[in-house]
Amino acid sequence: MRVDTRKKRIYSLADYFNGMMDQIGQFILANLIFSVPALIFSGAVAGLSFIVPMNIFVVFLFIPLMSPFTAGLLYIARKLTLKEKISAWKDFKKGMKDEWKPFVINSLAAYVICCGIYITMQIYRGGLSHPVLLASFIMSLVFVLFFVCFENAFLTMLVTVDIKPTQAVKNAVLMFIGGFFYHLKVILSLVLVVFLVFSVYTLIGDVFVATLAILIPFILIIPLTCAYIIVYNLFQTIEKIIVIPYTSENSAKSNSDNSSETDEQLDLSELEQYRKGDPEEYVFVGGRMLKRKNIVSMLEENGR
Repeated sequence: MRVDTRKKRIYSLADYFNGMMDQIGQFILANLIFSVPALIFSGAVAGLSFIVPMNIFVVFLFIPLMSPFTAGLLYIARKLTLKEKISAWKDFKKGMKDEWKPFVINSLAAYVICCGIYITMQIYRGGLSHPVLLASFIMSLVFVLFFVCFENAFLTMLVTVDIKPTQAVKNAVLMFIGGFFYHLKVILSLVLVVFLVFSVYTLIGDVFVATLAILIPFILIIPLTCAYIIVYNLFQTIEKIIVIPYTSENSAKSNSDNSSETDEQLDLSELEQYRKGDPEEYVFVGGRMLKRKNIVSMLEENGR
């Protein structure tokens, strides 16, 4: 992860669209790569939903089925956010290879939670006149909001910073409060995208033409646009609570005090492991965030 702490990054709508338009060719190609499995699994899930009873639970299977491909898409969104040059096919494969396991595990948990939310909402239908049920329903809505924000933050964390999933869970929970403004921007932006898509569908009278009007943007633009919205906004919070505190000059003294502890936690046998991946990516070691290339240098020095 490349972050220049000497120069403050200015995030804006213009900056967002510049990141997209500067690499529009690779941007569209990444959407095409993601859309192929998305359309295949959508067709399969739609077909099964007409055959299998309780079809909503079949529809939710789309979440775990697409989770490895979501990892690749979010990895590309991370590179766009950090103004790095992308190679759609290469970066998509790298994101899938590096993060497929935590994404799949998370998606299975998300599948169970989504099924639980659906069942809960069905229970509340027509029974909100009782104050207890109404209060419980409001609490359920708050949980849904938390769940959506947590998922966005957790998955963004996985592709942005090389930390353990347990640490990502803790930071994602903290981000719900500390970065709620950015979560709100993400939700409102995604709602706007959905509104625009369905507005086009309802305004066009012909069903076939309306379907094409939605399908073509989905294949070429929409998936990575949504992923980019999530990562671009939430990275600003990640930068504040994780990156800057561990990389700024203000923390240099504390990092120096922890250097002996870091050295103890570095194992020469892990040298090859640290050589893999982006040399500029930050990794947590001994309570500090170090670049991979710096860890490799320390291990090579210790091995002499």
